[in-house]
Amino acid sequence: MKKLLFVPLFALTGFAHAAPNIWQFSSTQGFVEYSIQDAKGNTLWVTCNEGAGDQYDHSARFETKKARYENTDSKYPLTFVLDGKNSVAAPGTTKWRNGANAWYEFSQGIAKAKKIDVYLNNKKVTTFTPTQQSIRAVAKEISTCQAMF
Repeated sequence: MKKLLFVPLFALTGFAHAAPNIWQFSSTQGFVEYSIQDAKGNTLWVTCNEGAGDQYDHSARFETKKARYENTDSKYPLTFVLDGKNSVAAPGTTKWRNGANAWYEFSQGIAKAKKIDVYLNNKKVTTFTPTQQSIRAVAKEISTCQAMF
């Protein structure tokens, strides 16, 4: 009886973050989602269209316990400072030249960053410090998420 209860509980916990600052990933219906959470429960999500169809695009969003934030092609409330030196902002879509260029900078940088400062409307809201192992095992794959342009 204990084994039967353990398996469903284990399956449910696979989607939750067990510890902060560790990149996780999951995939479903043509999308791969990468996520990292801080100790306060804020989560950065990077979603890559890996076969969901041309009508869908990649995205990056930041979620707090109270709200969800995402850039559009004309408004950029989210900015990320990577390793204290590069400032990047993921576009709303990657199907245009500037959006594709911005996505490239974002995806290449976030895939190897050891420190990710998140700014919302030019105010720092959190910092993620991913473990080296989770960068090598998970986050590096974000760099393969090519713009749809």
